[in-house]
Amino acid sequence: MCLCATVGAVVSVSAADVEHYREFRLGSSAASVSSLTGSRESDLKTAHQRPALLQDLTWSPRYSLRRVIPDVDPVRQMVFSFYNDQLYRIAVQYDQTRTAGLTNDDMIAALTTIYGPRLTPKAPRAARQIPGNSPSSTELLAEWQQGDTSVSLHRAAYDSGFGLVVMSVPLEGLARSASASAVVMDTREAPAREAALLKKQQDEAKVAEEKARTTNRGVFRP
Repeated sequence: MCLCATVGAVVSVSAADVEHYREFRLGSSAASVSSLTGSRESDLKTAHQRPALLQDLTWSPRYSLRRVIPDVDPVRQMVFSFYNDQLYRIAVQYDQTRTAGLTNDDMIAALTTIYGPRLTPKAPRAARQIPGNSPSSTELLAEWQQGDTSVSLHRAAYDSGFGLVVMSVPLEGLARSASASAVVMDTREAPAREAALLKKQQDEAKVAEEKARTTNRGVFRP
């Protein structure tokens, strides 16, 4: 099987339903995705709990007992991002050994057979919201869009690795806004939290000192 066919085969959706990537669907709950991947509860990482619950789940198909095509699967890692328990972004990183030699046009052609014609090409620009990469370190190669769902192919500048992002545009916007608000809230409340932590530490030290005093006073013999 050629690598172009392999890359195209990993996305089991049709152009009429771009909300899917393989068996994963945007809007799904964290429990549903965890069940499909066979992930543990501890694998789900919480970034913020307010003003919205923001969580990420990182998964490597090749290390899963549920992998279907381990010998040809080009996916190295997938990151599932949730906003209030709704899957809003699926970020896929392809293994370089499985995409070696493929050009940008090869990848775009393979994905076009799945998602249909891409949006009108524009001048290369930085991709955004790619887990594990800063916006300036990735180049956006092509985009597909249907309704509120966006699909983007990008390539990392530092290692030339390919990645794909399937995203709910409205939910991503809400998640980005919530994340920014959470940072502001954390910064504003940091002094009070630090003061509370210091008082707690001082109180615990005082209790421990008093306990030691009581114990030692009863057995001390000069």
